[in-house]
Amino acid sequence: MSTDNMLYSHDHGRDSCGVGFITRKDGQQSHDVLVKGHEALCVIPHRGGMSSQGIGDGAGVNIDISLNFFRRFLDNDSIELGEFGVGNFFYPENEAQHERTTKLIEEAVTKHNMSILGWRNVPVNNASINDASVKAQLPIKQLVFGRPAGVTEAVEFEKIINDALLQMEVVGYRDPEMKGFYPMSFSSRTMVYKGRLNSHEVVPYFKDLSDPAMEIRIFLFHTRFSTNTEPAAFMAQPFRRMAHNGELNTDKKNRLSEDAIAKQQNKKVIFPKGQSDSARLDQTLQRRVVEDDLDIVTAVLAMMPPAWENSSDVSDEVRAMYEYFSLYEEKNDGPAALIFSDGVKVGARLDRLGLRPLRSVETEEYLCVMSEAGQIDFPPQEVLKRGRIE
Repeated sequence: MSTDNMLYSHDHGRDSCGVGFITRKDGQQSHDVLVKGHEALCVIPHRGGMSSQGIGDGAGVNIDISLNFFRRFLDNDSIELGEFGVGNFFYPENEAQHERTTKLIEEAVTKHNMSILGWRNVPVNNASINDASVKAQLPIKQLVFGRPAGVTEAVEFEKIINDALLQMEVVGYRDPEMKGFYPMSFSSRTMVYKGRLNSHEVVPYFKDLSDPAMEIRIFLFHTRFSTNTEPAAFMAQPFRRMAHNGELNTDKKNRLSEDAIAKQQNKKVIFPKGQSDSARLDQTLQRRVVEDDLDIVTAVLAMMPPAWENSSDVSDEVRAMYEYFSLYEEKNDGPAALIFSDGVKVGARLDRLGLRPLRSVETEEYLCVMSEAGQIDFPPQEVLKRGRIE
């Protein structure tokens, strides 16, 4: 059938997700990172999607935990990063389940010898979105918890946190009465804020992000809902360790592989109902880092290796590394662009097809990688280098 007279033209399609990160090169936390992040989100509405009522398909941010902000919340100027963690939770759609959800979370935390330092409702500004969007959001509650006594290593603390998270998921993901429950983030390093939002609404909607006390060094963002699923608040991105632009055409195979690996270890992977390919990739990355003790960069490389088999410029050592990865890791093939962070490191990678663009810009203070060039208006004299992820 001829498409000459159709209203839609693939040549003018602008429906790819918008992803990226902004980070300070000196590692110092600053509120200016959020200001620049908001600028980057405001210029890519064309990469998001919305309903006829103006409800955003989904947008959000993954940031490192702000020491200044939580010292104020805890009224403790001596507490340091790594001595506490933060959990941001979507609560069930059924309010009758909220008390039970709080109990579930607190039992998992205390069972793993972590202390409960404080609860709060994440404050939002409903005036920044329309009435239809307000009704589409899920309530978000935030728990601040303390590191177990005797634990001094950050890696050990993250493993304990992950064990408590898995305990919550076993119940929360399986019980239909708890539909909507989803731990957006649960870590001593990172926090996620997201919802059924348009990109420019994220920072104004979450009052925490506009608070000058919220000083960070890593701002990882995404706009548009996850692929392979309908728009839903809990499937908005970023996830706990990554944001993803594109599709994973190997997702079914990857899920089967995950099940097989878990069975070998006498474990069971709990996939939440309605989970997208992106959320599954994040779940896999979480396991590789926490359970398999891989550095996040190594884990991403193992999960999304380049097309190395027939490449003549790969050294014997690197080839041996890729062969080793292939023995236990099924490749995640896209087209896909991946932005990832564990709160300490942040990075970007394309899959072996390389069909999702990521542009980079570097100044004396910042390194930024985003879907499009020019999302942040750095003065030309400040720019050291522009490029792209290849």
